[in-house]
Amino acid sequence: MIEKTVMDALVQMKRTGNLLNELEDLTQQIGQAIDRNDQVSLQMLIAMREEPLGKLQAADQALREQLEVLPDKEEAADLAAMLNGGPAADSAMRAQQMLCDQVAANNRRLKQIIELDQRLNSRLDAGNSV
Repeated sequence: MIEKTVMDALVQMKRTGNLLNELEDLTQQIGQAIDRNDQVSLQMLIAMREEPLGKLQAADQALREQLEVLPDKEEAADLAAMLNGGPAADSAMRAQQMLCDQVAANNRRLKQIIELDQRLNSRLDAGNSV
């Protein structure tokens, strides 16, 4: 696999990691606003989450487009497998291992955000139940 292809994907995954960090921070701030019963801050923070979510979608789309334009379908399949959490196609290539590590870190962070978000949603719903 061409190293430039892997490095381009790694850049997108690092960008995704930074956006996930931002999203996690905003989600934690939402939890703090819920604890304070601060509706104004809550609404503002929920609106602020839209920006990193939109950027995450753009990064995902960029990766999908990168896969589509790869002329070698086997290379595209190997890259797609790594982006989906699979092992490096060539373990000797450092860039591929870095990509796989970044994908794993992003997946762990996303799982944490989803779990936190679910807890916050249940707390919000509990306050609205009869």
